[in-house]
Amino acid sequence: MRFAKVAAASTALLLAAACGGGGDEGSGSAGGADPASAPEELTVWVMGSSQDALVSYFDEVEAKYQETYPDTAVNVEFIPWPDAQESINNAMAGGDAPDVLEVGNDQVSNWAAQGALADIGSYVESWDEAADLDQGALEYGRYDGVQYGVPWFSGVRTLYYRADWLREIGMEPPTTWDEVVEVAEAIEKEKDVPGFAAPTDFTNGIASFIWSNGGEIAVQEGDSWQGRLTSPETKEAIEFYAGLSGDDGVSPKAYVGENELVPLADMANSKLGMYIDGGWALGSMEEQAEDKSVLENIASAPLPGAEGNAPAFAGGSALSVFALSENPDHAAELLKLMGGKEFGKKYADAGGFFPAYPELLDDPAYTDDPARAAAAEQMKNTKFFPATPKWNDADLNQKILPAAVLEIVQGEDPDKVLEEANEALTNTLNEPVD
Repeated sequence: MRFAKVAAASTALLLAAACGGGGDEGSGSAGGADPASAPEELTVWVMGSSQDALVSYFDEVEAKYQETYPDTAVNVEFIPWPDAQESINNAMAGGDAPDVLEVGNDQVSNWAAQGALADIGSYVESWDEAADLDQGALEYGRYDGVQYGVPWFSGVRTLYYRADWLREIGMEPPTTWDEVVEVAEAIEKEKDVPGFAAPTDFTNGIASFIWSNGGEIAVQEGDSWQGRLTSPETKEAIEFYAGLSGDDGVSPKAYVGENELVPLADMANSKLGMYIDGGWALGSMEEQAEDKSVLENIASAPLPGAEGNAPAFAGGSALSVFALSENPDHAAELLKLMGGKEFGKKYADAGGFFPAYPELLDDPAYTDDPARAAAAEQMKNTKFFPATPKWNDADLNQKILPAAVLEIVQGEDPDKVLEEANEALTNTLNEPVD
């Protein structure tokens, strides 16, 4: 097995996220392509950096794959997420290219529209384990009716809170909006620090508030998309979220215009009572905590919603076959092996995520682990952003939703702001794909 790192300069940042294949005949083993025509090597691009647990994972993958294709080596190249866009573009232009690649699950439609991904519909249709994948995540791997990616692993955001502080004031972690305010006010009164963080540059968090109130960001109507930022349900949720940072809110002005990285540092250093982030934040908290013992008192709970737990965006990554692969059949078999129940779970565990199979979320390894139980429960209540290549332009480039929330916090008229934002969102989502 060969491992390599690809270094490429890029100013584009892709969201790390998660979806991927499975095993043939429900066994996680390869075997659907002709061994006699197997290539000497298949190349896999994995986004992120090489880690010992991931290297061990791919050693196992190669060994399993070679039970059927003994003469095929698996070459794994780790691509830093910030370099992913340039690396894929270079591959499309005729440079070094993978056979199987990981892309963020919200990037599948973008790369499919640009011709970087192969149609893997026939492979998925004949793959028994596909029926057990998270079907919403599988649907998210389609573009224009064609399957281009399959979920590999998933991750969600939860509510982080200071468990010791809540015990001291005799309160439970909040499950509703009203309780968020109530608990946050109690924390501020007793501990003299902000009780909750509501950063405005935080589409993932804002979306959960919208979804929990029965609202949507946008919906597809036939062949077009329609923004829903002006619906009563969405407007109420946005105004509530913005109000958390208002003059009488519980979230400090320091988080206005910021993303979740700023409250992360405060959470790690006892300067904040609650905030929303993903499981990957724990590693960053450990790096930033001046007093490491604080981490023992940071716990997590499912996201609070309007009247109960809120849906979370099902982040994660997808596995795809590169459009220019010279060995698509054998690449598809490797994809299914990597993302099957056996190896899909192994990769999720190695990376600190969750498998893309709902039935596996009841594993005691997740449900009995205090650090992962809340996220495992949250994984059962997820939603997705609009499955269109233009979503990334609307969110990452234009920041339409975060910008609207910021303007409302700054005192602009919500009706006017959301009307203009909704028009911009609708127009952007319906722009022709280049």
